[in-house]
Amino acid sequence: MAKRSKSTRTEVELISWAVSRIAQGQYAVSEDDNGRELWVNEREPSVEEMEGELLHRRPEAVRQKFLALRDNCSVDGIRSVFSVLFGETLAGMLIESFVGVPTCYEVVIATAYNQDRALVQQVQRFLVQGREGLRASGLATVESGAMPEAIEVAVVSHYAEEISKLFPRMIKRAEQMRILAVEHPVSDAVQHYLEEASKCYVYGRFIACLVVCRSAIEFALKDRLLEWGKARDLQQLKDDRKESLWELIKIGRTVFQKATMDDADEVRTKAANAVHNAEPGPDQCRSMFVKTRGILSELYSSPPVRRLPPTALG
Repeated sequence: MAKRSKSTRTEVELISWAVSRIAQGQYAVSEDDNGRELWVNEREPSVEEMEGELLHRRPEAVRQKFLALRDNCSVDGIRSVFSVLFGETLAGMLIESFVGVPTCYEVVIATAYNQDRALVQQVQRFLVQGREGLRASGLATVESGAMPEAIEVAVVSHYAEEISKLFPRMIKRAEQMRILAVEHPVSDAVQHYLEEASKCYVYGRFIACLVVCRSAIEFALKDRLLEWGKARDLQQLKDDRKESLWELIKIGRTVFQKATMDDADEVRTKAANAVHNAEPGPDQCRSMFVKTRGILSELYSSPPVRRLPPTALG
């Protein structure tokens, strides 16, 4: 049972905050026969804790430099510590903020600690994001030489931090959606593609959402056209190898509302542009997702409009 305190944080903000802190290692876990309990804290580490992390698995020579700096916090001593931690180039940049001002061991440790964490996070980000795309061979070499445990920590930390930032927007988008009630049975393929498009929308993967929306409409049109006696037309498309969404929409115009088919054609066009020409903007993708939901709802709810043959129009 979650313990509530007098706080202005909403559940969404609290979860987002907690995931971010866990990603940064700011948590503790206990376990007994009744289960596990998790504590997440927001306090900053003490100087002793920061010092301990900086010295973890460092050689004795580095430890001695820290001890010397604690006794005499001079600019030369700071430069010496920064050099063994970060190399001469970065040390030269960091030392600038300590030249000509009173020095303090605690401030030096905090600076070193924050810089060390920033470097680790930057390397983690490069490695993880490198897996998501195409990168130069040098990064693959770095990855192959890294310890598996370090890679695992990088992956967990990166995606946990990413989720913590996405979470509030995910919930906002999910809250805007409503259940689509329909009158006719929906095929498994249409359900699967619409659910996939919805997840892409909620997670903010708008390009993927748009492309999957196009597929959902295609499966839905095939399904509903079969239901309304267009099996021969669909078979002809298959025989002629013309089973495109454009051709399905043309058949659909003889059965369904013009506005519905116009919307379907707009989604088709925008998705084709996304695949073949240029990346669409988030607003456009969101708009096409909303239209797709309306199209599918109408296809599985509204009766088709049966058009009279031209000769019967007088």
